Amino acid sequence: MDPKERELRQQLAAKLDEARNLTNEGKLAEARAATDAAKELREQIDLLEELRSTDTGGQLTPVIEPEVDDKRSVDVKKEYRSAFQKILKYGKEAELTEDEQRALKEMKDQARSMSEGDGAKGGILVPEDITFEIIKQKKTKRSIRNLVGVKPVGTLSGSRPKRRGTDLRMKKVGEKKKIEGVDTPEYGKIEYKVHKYAGIFEATNELMADSAVNIDEELADWYMEISLNTENAEVFYGVGGDDDCEGMFTTTKYRTIKCPADIDIKTLRKLKNAVDAGYRDGAKFIMNTLATETLADIKYADGKSVLVPDPTKADVFTLFGFPVEVYDDIKNETGKTKIAFGNFEVGYYFFDRKGLEAKTTDEGGDAFENDTTLTRVIQRFDAKPANEDAIVILTDVPVTE
Repeated sequence: MDPKERELRQQLAAKLDEARNLTNEGKLAEARAATDAAKELREQIDLLEELRSTDTGGQLTPVIEPEVDDKRSVDVKKEYRSAFQKILKYGKEAELTEDEQRALKEMKDQARSMSEGDGAKGGILVPEDITFEIIKQKKTKRSIRNLVGVKPVGTLSGSRPKRRGTDLRMKKVGEKKKIEGVDTPEYGKIEYKVHKYAGIFEATNELMADSAVNIDEELADWYMEISLNTENAEVFYGVGGDDDCEGMFTTTKYRTIKCPADIDIKTLRKLKNAVDAGYRDGAKFIMNTLATETLADIKYADGKSVLVPDPTKADVFTLFGFPVEVYDDIKNETGKTKIAFGNFEVGYYFFDRKGLEAKTTDEGGDAFENDTTLTRVIQRFDAKPANEDAIVILTDVPVTE
């Protein structure tokens, strides 16, 4: 065994120990990353063993491959971005270079693999840099991606493990005494099934032909807005079941507290304390603007409001020292609304099937009659409660509309 192989085996042993410890601590994402790293080390060791068994010990003459002058390496991402822009502008009449066609074929194959039996095939993936910029722009807005646990997934359905409980402890043991068993974490699993959401971007053919207009930026701006609104609405109010997301305010899995007719400090403190102290680390309140107006009128004995504004930032508050985030996607119904408190990153998961799919036509639908180009964009995701103990909801909060 050479020094390199010995070093790899030591690294493998350490990485496996790390993965086991992380799993026992409930840090599943980090444990999975450690496991993947261990697999790569194992592959390197296997390859070294194979080379050692194959080596004849003699002097080998390397084979020099002839240079190929008529082929050049292709920056797939760059060529695909160029092809994507041409297709958006010119549809099926777009004139693509050989490199653009090769990149387009590769990405179309990826789009087909994402469909997994979906009948609506034939689209192309939105380039990664545009997709990344869309997500980045969402995070500058009031997006649920800044609130809940976002879990990238690579399949249309599956499951993710979850752990409940924060009060596990070790037991005191005397010297040379038997170590008794302790409570172990309670693990369950969350089943997900991503759903398809689509929108159609309509642009006049004059706009598409305007060389001064970067059409993929126009598409990204439009898509960012409707996607953000859709994600927020589904996370808060999805109806659940096999065909829809299970919304935070429609599910029956979280504990609820009914607000009295006159909301007071005691009620708000009860809401806060209803979440176990182990989950309050990283917790926050979420509510809409009208709820903040109601809470701003609740005063301590010294006349100060329970809702403390940040003097340097608009619409940024704290309540009992916890951040308050304002989402006007939270509905008001007959003069009442809801306030939620908890660790939303732990308590609610958003399963994101990465990759946006787009398809353009200037003939389908009303495009031909209206002299426009239609671009259909498809996104796939699911969302549902994860740890039901991490979030509590205050219902029937009175507001003045």
